[in-house]
Amino acid sequence: MRIEVRKEKCTGCHLCEMVCSLFHLQVINPSKSAIRILKDDLGTDLHTPMVCRQCKKIKCLENEGVDETLEMAKFIWNKERAETCPFDGLTVFEETAYHCDLCRGEPQCVSVCTNGAITIKV
Repeated sequence: MRIEVRKEKCTGCHLCEMVCSLFHLQVINPSKSAIRILKDDLGTDLHTPMVCRQCKKIKCLENEGVDETLEMAKFIWNKERAETCPFDGLTVFEETAYHCDLCRGEPQCVSVCTNGAITIKV
């Protein structure tokens, strides 16, 4: 399972960011969310949700000698892993990387995205 993004449907409401931090850390802080909304600075009003793609070949964990299954289930990661992600899928804030762990199988961001910009792909 992974999260699929349809950026053309994103309104930039940031509810997904808020519910992510609330679910994992019991605080509403979009900076501490595993999903983030990037706004196009060119005035097109396009918003792009950015989140871990749950890659089959996990580039950010390569050469670490860790159990990938266990690591993928973690929300807080070492910030150096964000530098190795080719898709910019990890949010870094104050020396911590936030990784989408799919909320233990029920991604909360999907449940609050009423426009369908974030969906589950099996």
